[in-house]
Amino acid sequence: MRALLWGGIVPNLLAAASVSASFAQNAPLTFEGFADSAVLTNQYTGAVFSNAIVLTAGITLNEFEFPPHSPSSVASDNGGPMSISFPSGVNSFSGYFTYGVPLTLQAFDSSNHLLASASSAFSNNEALSGVSGSHPNELLQVASATSIYKVAIAGSSQGASFVMDDVTVITPCDVNRDGSTNVTDAQATVNQSLGTASPAADLNGSGTVNVVDVQIVINAALGQGCTLQ
Repeated sequence: MRALLWGGIVPNLLAAASVSASFAQNAPLTFEGFADSAVLTNQYTGAVFSNAIVLTAGITLNEFEFPPHSPSSVASDNGGPMSISFPSGVNSFSGYFTYGVPLTLQAFDSSNHLLASASSAFSNNEALSGVSGSHPNELLQVASATSIYKVAIAGSSQGASFVMDDVTVITPCDVNRDGSTNVTDAQATVNQSLGTASPAADLNGSGTVNVVDVQIVINAALGQGCTLQ
């Protein structure tokens, strides 16, 4: 088994190391690179957006009230509460929010049972019009040991009430929980499969960490999503 591991996995790891852009499968979603007013659906691997639109500073985004957390683009609720589905499940979701009404984040499992929730600290944290003591780009997070399959973000029932930037989603394939699935996570899973580290990354639920789990992490590092089955 060890010969198979090192014969089959190391070449894949070396191939993964040559792919830089795909490493950031769990890196922050910055919403940069989209056309202004682009409707978000499934452009990001492993996530499906509903009621979400990209706004760009200097075009449709009022950056004086809703300054982006990073360069110039954000996601906003469009026509109603925003939701994001994760077909393979995630463990944590966080982002930076600027809002004109109270905001609620809710995380649900595959059966739509509520797992976790978070609320904004203020009723309005716009840069110019926010309530006293507030600041734009408030960090909000929901997390659960049970896999999260949907996050719902509710402001106004009509939408156009908040912007979201620099979203970080942590999946089971992010073995070291640093916000990015890459060659480091693949190497950590290899070490676990060889018994040189505590076997925590049993991603497919087989009862052991082995070559299958390593391949799952490699696939995620290459931008193919963290698919556990």
